[in-house]
Amino acid sequence: MPQIRRIHLGVDFGTSNSKIVFRDYGAPGGERAILVLRDGSFLIPSRVCAGPMEFFFGDRTSTADTCDIYESVKMQAAAEVTGDASYYFGPLKPLPEGFSFADLAVLVVWFLISEGQSAVSKYLGGNMEGVRLGMSMGVPMAFYKHKVLRPFFLSVARRAWLIYRAEGPLGPVLLIEKAKKVFARHPASAVPETPDYDVRTWIRSEAEAAMCWPFQSPAVAPGPYVKMDVGAGTSHASLYRIYGDSQTPKRGIAFFGATSVAVGMDAVDRAIADSDGRAGDCLELRGTEQAVLQSNPKALAAIKPVQEDIYVSYKRAWIETYRKLQEYPPELAAWRVHRMFSIGGGSLVPLVIDSLRIHPAGGNIAIAPTVLEPPPDLFRADGNPIAQGDLPFSAVAYGLSNIDFSVPEALTPDEVPPMPERNERRKRLDRDDLYAK
Repeated sequence: MPQIRRIHLGVDFGTSNSKIVFRDYGAPGGERAILVLRDGSFLIPSRVCAGPMEFFFGDRTSTADTCDIYESVKMQAAAEVTGDASYYFGPLKPLPEGFSFADLAVLVVWFLISEGQSAVSKYLGGNMEGVRLGMSMGVPMAFYKHKVLRPFFLSVARRAWLIYRAEGPLGPVLLIEKAKKVFARHPASAVPETPDYDVRTWIRSEAEAAMCWPFQSPAVAPGPYVKMDVGAGTSHASLYRIYGDSQTPKRGIAFFGATSVAVGMDAVDRAIADSDGRAGDCLELRGTEQAVLQSNPKALAAIKPVQEDIYVSYKRAWIETYRKLQEYPPELAAWRVHRMFSIGGGSLVPLVIDSLRIHPAGGNIAIAPTVLEPPPDLFRADGNPIAQGDLPFSAVAYGLSNIDFSVPEALTPDEVPPMPERNERRKRLDRDDLYAK
């Protein structure tokens, strides 16, 4: 009987691009986390391309001339299931007959699990004997707290895993007719009920996952922080405190406010393109925004409404936090000097992220940034070290790969439970069905 080797996938199902990190709990010398690459990049396109007979996944080269392209599958699925069109502002196009955006979301997650499994197999030299593979998927904290979106994305994660277990890995091409047959064999109703204590095994808040390394990093001191995640189609703000003192440094962490808005770097790129009257795909600007904004005052003026829309997430999160802390004057005073972590594509564009560093309480207080070094146990799948610029994109997947880590939500500062001891948290890793189901 081969010894069981547990490996856990952290799947950051993104709006435009997804990221995957797997954690090898049985790695020689200690745990090791690997950032998965596809075609040399850790950014795996989340879009689905539909030809006359086939779906294409992980595709970044197809154009509207060759297939129907469905972007922002996650957000369109959120809009579909809630009936709230504000989750997605992009162009609408009809889906292939018989499919919903919920179906496309399941297919994308199935593909991402398969990409992770393929990377694990390559990492182990093709020897998967004794490997128990598990998976956790990230969702925005606002989705995690939502009475409709939380169970919906839990179902997406569990149904994708069920299909992966039953049908095997999904490659980059799937016949549309085969997809229909797969869904007929594995309907949403086949997904088993998930007890409350096991929900975090399957889906976790992206905000919580992103704090895995800051909580562990010796360079980050206890105190109040805001995390701004400016992604492609959405922006998320989370306010939390890392608790600790000179006797018990970093004994706990808790969130006090978290909100999302359906505005991000796609909107920034659109505003820049419109300011210049550019035709074509505004996403061609991706990665060049800072240079364009520095050299083009007209473009800089054009993104101001977008910056204000992104800042709304920070304001709303602060209102949530203030309501919990208003009866604790010393704590409120401490929050006047909180610091900011920034992740997502927007974190690499100073002219975007720096505009958010103003305290929502007023008083023109500047919020100081906090910069993290890459975790020492995180490596790229090609063996190269993680670059500083990789971390804002991979932080969520890194945290999701660590199933030991969870964060309590606090209603008031005196309701923060301590973090469980590490050996206590380890007990969950001994449950074989955690990886088998």
